[in-house]
Formats: sequence, C-alpha cells, structure tokens
Amino acid sequence: MVESGETFWGRGIWNVWGWLALGIGFKLLNLGNDAEPISPYWFAEIVLLLLMVGGMWAKARFSGWPRLPLSRKSAPAAYVFLVWLFGMMYELSLTVTGAGIGGVHPQTIPSFILAQGDYLPIALVSYAVIRQTRATFQELFFFAGGKSLTEGLIFTGVLTAVLLSPQFWLSPLVLAYYTLAYSSFIALPLLFIDEALLWRPGERTDKRTIPFYWLLGFGLALLIRLFWGAGLQPAGDALVWFACVGKILGRRCGGTAQEKGYPFAARIPAGFGEIVCLLEVQG
Repeated sequence: MVESGETFWGRGIWNVWGWLALGIGFKLLNLGNDAEPISPYWFAEIVLLLLMVGGMWAKARFSGWPRLPLSRKSAPAAYVFLVWLFGMMYELSLTVTGAGIGGVHPQTIPSFILAQGDYLPIALVSYAVIRQTRATFQELFFFAGGKSLTEGLIFTGVLTAVLLSPQFWLSPLVLAYYTLAYSSFIALPLLFIDEALLWRPGERTDKRTIPFYWLLGFGLALLIRLFWGAGLQPAGDALVWFACVGKILGRRCGGTAQEKGYPFAARIPAGFGEIVCLLEVQG
C-alpha cells in the first residue's frame, strides 16, 4: 500500500508527529520527579519511545520502508505477539511502590500475572478493529489514545485531576502522553508489520473519522476492564495464589510468608503440611 507522508501521519490537529512531540515534552517535564516511585527498569519506556520515533522517521525518510516478511496467515499472530511484547516492556517501566516491578500490583509476579487480563484482550481487540475497519497506523494511534482515556479519566483519574486543577492548561500534554504510552504497544507494531496484511479482504469503501476511533477505543477498553474486574479478577486471584504457593514451596523452608517478604499471610508447617494463603491483590 502506497501512501503519502501527509496521509500516513495525518493532518492538522490529528498529525501524529505533533502528538508525539507533546507526549515527549510532558515526559521531559517530569524527569527527575521524586514524588513517584521509579522502576529499576524505567528505561524500558524510553526504548519503546525510541522505537516509535526511529520507526516513524525511517518510514518518512526512506521509501519502501522494510517490514517483517510475513504472510496473511502469520501476520495476525505476529501483531498480537508484538502488542503483548511491547506491553510487557512498558510494564517493566512501571512500579506501584518501588519495591516490585509492574503497575498492577505492588509485587512483581502478581502484577505481571494480572496484567495479562489487560494486555491480551487489548491485543486481540485491537487486531479485530484493524481487520474490520481496515485501520491505518494513524487511525490506530488515536484508537490507542481512546483506550488510554479509561485510565486517565476513570481508573487512575490523573487526567481528570489535571483538568480540574489550576494547572488545567497542562491537560493537552497529559492526554498526548497517555496516547503516546498506549500507542507504543498498540500502534507501534504497524511500523514493522504491513497493516494491509491484517485487513479483511475487499476494498475500503468508507472513511471513518479520528473521533470515531477515539470513541471506539474508549468504549472497548472500558468494556475490557469492567469485564476483567467483575468476571475474571477471581481467576486472576487464583493464578496469583498458585504462583505464591509455588514460590513458597520452592524455598523449601517454613515460617511466615510475611517474614520472607511476600504480600500475603501464609504458614508452612514442617513437612509442608497445611498452607494458608490470603492474597491481598490490588486490581
């Protein structure tokens, strides 16, 4: 598929380069902020940003930007895998308290287990949207922005707090950063995979607007997170429980889990008898 640079990156307010600049600007303003805990792998986010900027620059600079040599059958699995991989890289850059890695739970293992209930559905739903709407990189970039609004406006409320504060004029920067963060794992794979390989057969007869993709991303992400929180959270708790038990048994020692730094109460009598594990999982 051959597109002009203007068509690929978008025009005016929907130009991807402009949002990229605003998002990076917000990131630079927050460098050295000691008010929030920092993950030991904070640089993983920088790697994703470099991949985004480098990939966009290379595509704009060189005609015939090489993509992964994939077939129509293998491209969907490759896209879902890259979304998951980049998502896990982004999770490495997050921490809740500074003690563990990941943004879902204070401890590393529970955080990455629970995160699968977010990233895997997002990857599959994003592929379905690309296939059904024949979305381009630019459209998927803002689709990711719509998904990010569920976090910024509802679940963490960071964007909402900025909008209602005296620093409300910073809200465009915050929104751009959220969009950039989500697009770094949802849209970034399309710089390496030809999106036409993901489209359903046939010609694209209708042109959907960017606000349509914003609303679609917001609605689908809200459904995913409500469904995960209401229906699949118990399954996630069970997975964390088994991970905790496995970790304890692997130590081959008794005593309380709290003494060993685990975020739950557990007791292992001599001889590996009864195990009591009460999780304190935060969604």
